[in-house]
Amino acid sequence: MTGRARIKEIANLANVGSATVDRVIHGRSHVSDTTRQKVLQAKSAIESGAWTVRSPRPWHLKVILPEMAGLSTEYLAQCFNEFGALGNAIVECAFSPKLEPAALARKLRNCGSGKWDVVIFQALEDPRVRDAVSYLNNRGVPCLSLLSPLPNAPVIGFVGSDGRAAGRTAGLLMGLACPHGGEVVIISGGQLYRSHENREMGFRSYLRSHAKHLKILETVLGHDTAEQNHENLSRIIRNTPGLVGLYNVGGGNEGIVRALCEANLTSEICVIAHNLTPRTRSHLGEGIFQFILHQDMRLMAERAINVCLNYLINGQSDNIHVPVEIITRENLEPRDSGQQTLNSLPQ
Repeated sequence: MTGRARIKEIANLANVGSATVDRVIHGRSHVSDTTRQKVLQAKSAIESGAWTVRSPRPWHLKVILPEMAGLSTEYLAQCFNEFGALGNAIVECAFSPKLEPAALARKLRNCGSGKWDVVIFQALEDPRVRDAVSYLNNRGVPCLSLLSPLPNAPVIGFVGSDGRAAGRTAGLLMGLACPHGGEVVIISGGQLYRSHENREMGFRSYLRSHAKHLKILETVLGHDTAEQNHENLSRIIRNTPGLVGLYNVGGGNEGIVRALCEANLTSEICVIAHNLTPRTRSHLGEGIFQFILHQDMRLMAERAINVCLNYLINGQSDNIHVPVEIITRENLEPRDSGQQTLNSLPQ
C-alpha cells in the first residue's frame, strides 16, 4: 500500500468532481452505481500503487452458471449480484443450459466482445469449453473456473471445494454410519463435472481402504434431475435388498427422497448429499438425510470476485479451496447459513 488516497487524486483519476468522491467515500446517496464503482476503483488503484495498470473504469465481471440447477445455484447467483452491488465491480449473472457443453461454449465465446474484464463460469469437462476459454484468453479476456475445475485450460485459477477430500469425507461418514456392512450406491450427475468425478473417486478410495465391509454397487447417472434419480433409485431398491447407503455427489435430491418414501425406507438407508438448502435442511430434520457436505455459496462468490480483482490489479492467479462443512440434524443452526451478513470485499 502506498498510502491514503486524497479526494482530489481520486477525482482526477475517476474523472468526476471532488464532491462526488466525498459522497461515495462517506456513503451518501445521489450517486449512480457506475460512478460509485469508478470512484472506489480509482481509490483502490491509487492506494495499492496499481493505478497505472488499467483504466479507472469499473471492472466488469460476467458469471455463467447452469440453468435450472437447483436452489444452491440460484442462491450463488444471488450472492454474486449482491457482492456486485457493493461497489467493487459490476457483476452480471447469466445462465446456460445445464450439462450442455456446446451451449456453454457459445456463451463463453459471446463474452469476447471487449465488454468483460473477466468471465467466471462453472466448468464442464469438454474440448469445446476448453477451446472457448482459449479463444477468450487470446482476446485478452481471462476466465476463472468455479465449483468444478478445468485442468489444461488457460484459466486464471479455480475457486471451489476439494472434491476428492469431500468424497473421502463422505466415505468416512458412510463407514461409521453403516458398521455392519451392506451395499452402497453412488448417484452422479454425469461425467461433465470434474468435481463430481473427484467426489466419486475420493469416496471409492476411502471405502476401498478403510471400509471394506461396504460394497459399492454401481455409479448411477442421474444427470442432476429428480426424475432420473427417482427412476434409477426405485429400480435399485427393488433389486437390492441389502442396500444400506447412498451417496449423491450432485443434485436431484427430491427424486431420491421420493423413491425412499415410496419404498418406506426413509429411516433405513444412510443418505449423504451435498449443499445445505431449505429442502436438504428439511430432509435432515426429518431424518431422511443423515449428512450434508456443505460449501458456503456466499463465501464462494466472495472469494471468486476477490481472485478476479487481484488478477486484474496485480496480475496474480490463484486457486482457492472453500472448506467443506459436515452438517447433521444435530448441528443445524436456528437460521440458514445463507442468511449471514455480507462480508466486505477488499477495494
